[in-house]
Amino acid sequence: MSEPQANSSREKAQVWDNEGGSIAPEHLAGSLGVVRHMTETYSVGGFRYTNLDDAIAQARRMTELERELLL
Repeated sequence: MSEPQANSSREKAQVWDNEGGSIAPEHLAGSLGVVRHMTETYSVGGFRYTNLDDAIAQARRMTELERELLL
């Protein structure tokens, strides 16, 4: 036997809601005071930074350590 199919868009939404929910449209989020922020991240080795100066400092530390290990 096959499963019953959702007949309306609301029923389809409810099925999706049962799988973890759906994302609210941006205009709804904005009207509720939700503000979207895009954050740049910098990766150095296995570390992530939101501050470029910190990422550069870590890269320098890793480079210095690598040089010491090769000597």
